Amino acid sequence: MQGINSSEHRILLDAFRKFEHMSVISKNKIEESEDANTRKAMQELDELYDKFQGLFVELKKCSKDYELKKKSTRSIINKSLRKLIPVFV
Repeated sequence: MQGINSSEHRILLDAFRKFEHMSVISKNKIEESEDANTRKAMQELDELYDKFQGLFVELKKCSKDYELKKKSTRSIINKSLRKLIPVFV
């Protein structure tokens, strides 16, 4: 699984802020539809980034929980095996 690069997202966000700033200064230099498309695309990208961040946090928690459960399960299995070994010897 390939993650989303936070620094790349920040760079795009900075570029968008620059676009917004320049757009205010030089009104009507780009078509209204192009401006709307740019803003919509950035909004969608931001929403996806936020969703990714939430899922990533959830994935890290799940991974940590799995590791803890794996260790306790391994311990239980090993304890049971130690009890069974004398029966087969």
